Amino acid sequence: MGTGTKDYTPPDWLTVEFLQDVLREYFKDDTLEVHNMKVRAAAVTSSTDSSGEKVHGFASEMHCAILQLKRNQALSKFSVILKLFKREIMTYKEIIPRVEELLTGINDRTKIAPTCYYTTEVPEPFLILEDMHRSGYENFEKRRLLNLEYVMLTVCKLAKLHACSAVVARENPRIMEIFEEPPISRHPDRKDFLEFFPVNIRCVAEEISHWPGYEKITEKMFKLSENVIEKAVEMYENQSKRFRVFNIADLWIDNLMFRMNNETQEPDDVMLVDYQLCYYGSPAVDLNYFLYGSVNENVRKVHLKYIVSEYHHILKETLKKLNYDGFIPSLKDITIDMIRNSLQGVIAATCLTPIIFMENDGYENLEYLISLNEQGNQIRRENVENPKYRTFLQRTIKEFELSGFLDF
Repeated sequence: MGTGTKDYTPPDWLTVEFLQDVLREYFKDDTLEVHNMKVRAAAVTSSTDSSGEKVHGFASEMHCAILQLKRNQALSKFSVILKLFKREIMTYKEIIPRVEELLTGINDRTKIAPTCYYTTEVPEPFLILEDMHRSGYENFEKRRLLNLEYVMLTVCKLAKLHACSAVVARENPRIMEIFEEPPISRHPDRKDFLEFFPVNIRCVAEEISHWPGYEKITEKMFKLSENVIEKAVEMYENQSKRFRVFNIADLWIDNLMFRMNNETQEPDDVMLVDYQLCYYGSPAVDLNYFLYGSVNENVRKVHLKYIVSEYHHILKETLKKLNYDGFIPSLKDITIDMIRNSLQGVIAATCLTPIIFMENDGYENLEYLISLNEQGNQIRRENVENPKYRTFLQRTIKEFELSGFLDF
């Protein structure tokens, strides 16, 4: 069994025999055979270079197993993704299957996430997922933000996920308990990671301090860098409980995979592929993070109200088809909730978007993004000084100021 990289060692339990048993059980085929398995590291974004070298991810360990699958005397290439993250395991065990079952029940064949072949808690928590590359899905082009057609595919699928999750929660409220801890909280296990937000916002503040006419915004950004964690915790603690949904809570470009139509050369489907930070709360959490962190600023400026309106329309129609008897928010309710949770958008635009524009060599040192040393400072400076990000920031930060999103 090969590894695909010099300094990468796969887990001891990841063997041909183990994966063969998993796939035999999933496909209900005792004659299935696994041959020539090769395992390599995989990024959280499922992106690797052509040589199979390791690409660093942000939040969890991932592996990609490439193999030959023998079924009915025929050999075919096959691959799976293995991820180690407990909250994501619960998502694939309890949430996604029920969501897709609900959609099937209303004759909606929408597929929300990759197929999950296997989950377990021992010898360590991990799951085995379909490799969406095998079905023609790819990540969006690097160093670009999403155009309208990509945005609409995403928010339409997000609305269906949110709607179905509200039904799931109404049927069994306890199923959402594990997801009630927000992605930014006072939990001691998150202490190190949370440094990521204030240091990045401070770096943005230092950058705009050199821009004439941005003096008031600079002052507010420095203030935000000092209290962003406190304000974010307050935001999550004060969310409305009238309508809550299962949020991905990390909905950005690198966690989306699109399938292109060969005839039109336009995207015709999107897969939501990462569920490590999922959160049961306001739908504004996903909407703000996505719309202000991954969407082209010109698209958002012109089409924001249309995008949110379409999201609400699909959310409402899906809930009605599912005979949901709980509170259904109006479009006005969704809009107000986005304003109340606007800090999520500010965080996305100042901490996430710079990474999207990062040059390839920057991905080799992602661990320094949360470091307080000079290496970390250098990477953050390079990110915010990137001309593409600077153009995005100049427009977006003004939008935040004029909307009152920086007033804390």
